[in-house]
Amino acid sequence: MATMPRMRRLGTAVAAAALTVLLAAAGCKGGGDDDAADLPDGGELLQAAADEMAQVETVAIQLEADTDLAGLPLRQVDCVITQAGAAQGTAQVEQLGQRVEVQFVVLDDTFHYQLLGGWQELPLAEATDFYDPSAVLDPQRGLANLLRNATDPTVEGRDGDAYEVTATFGAADLAVLVPGAADGTRGTVWIGVDRPLLHRARFPVPAAGGGEPGTLSASLSDFDQPVDITAP
Repeated sequence: MATMPRMRRLGTAVAAAALTVLLAAAGCKGGGDDDAADLPDGGELLQAAADEMAQVETVAIQLEADTDLAGLPLRQVDCVITQAGAAQGTAQVEQLGQRVEVQFVVLDDTFHYQLLGGWQELPLAEATDFYDPSAVLDPQRGLANLLRNATDPTVEGRDGDAYEVTATFGAADLAVLVPGAADGTRGTVWIGVDRPLLHRARFPVPAAGGGEPGTLSASLSDFDQPVDITAP
């Protein structure tokens, strides 16, 4: 007979657990409307982000493409950048069908790179077709400019410590990240809640050989942290 009370207690516990889950789900569903009402205006948020990014002195940035890009052999970049135009990091490029890692330093209008063997250098103006990290924090042609000129923004919601925003971006503005991108590209950016900095970005990009478009993802961190960039 002791089995019945135990079974009854078990059934009560299961019912209580199920009720708790249902109430929690209902509470979450109800809170969504309040969250949506609290979302900022997309245009104002992007302008605030543009103003904030224009003040950033240093940043760490990671770029990654999930396909071979049309006209650009770049697959991945991991570097630190200063507003003065210096940069230091590594890049993965496609060369003769193989992915090769390149170390690079941009300093005093010179692009230093180590592909195979010792370091070599080029005037920065000759290297910008490959990738120009020195432009990223430039207030007039970098990420601040990209955000400032975006159109038709929509705040999709809050994603952790950032707002997710979709918007339309011009080809000339996107060139800071994706040389050769199509005009009127619809992309997604994540803007910080506490401080309106650009945390992440994602854009469709043309693939080499006219294949299915790929995606370029960017991640930014370590804003205004001290960096020491020296020539090799």
